[in-house]
Amino acid sequence: MGRTTINFAEVEGGFEAVPEGTYDVTIEKVDLRDSKSSEHDYLNWEFKIVGDDYEGQRLWMITSLSPRALFRLKDVFEALGVLEDEMTLDWDDDVEITNSSGPMLLEPDVIGMSCKVVVHNEVYEGKERNRVEEVLGETSSSNGAGKSSGSAKKASSSRASAKKSGSGSRRALR
Repeated sequence: MGRTTINFAEVEGGFEAVPEGTYDVTIEKVDLRDSKSSEHDYLNWEFKIVGDDYEGQRLWMITSLSPRALFRLKDVFEALGVLEDEMTLDWDDDVEITNSSGPMLLEPDVIGMSCKVVVHNEVYEGKERNRVEEVLGETSSSNGAGKSSGSAKKASSSRASAKKSGSGSRRALR
């Protein structure tokens, strides 16, 4: 039997909401999840704020794979510069899809991309929470001008080398 002792006396609450606004971020993780409220899976996006007072703070966004909600995913892919008329999403099929975790999105390869996100705040279960409303193009640190140019930049590290050849499941989007 293992054992550990934890002192909770000085532990404070979880994530603190960042102020509403536009933030430079990198895409840290995108995984496929099973919806609790719909028959359609969704992509759970995790972003990390870079280059400001909230450096390292995490933000999340969901894009449904429901045919009626694909406009939002289309807008995100367009902002990231990876949109094509017909796309196939690939994910690691070695991981079970649940409503709390799932396989990583392999294609399109957006992990490590820099972009901007527009954050609004809402109250959920009595706590202020961040909600990513929109993904914009490249970050101000990428283009030097502080304005979105419509496409994101890929960070120098790539996940492509970690991708298993021939592995993964596919889902076509039209």
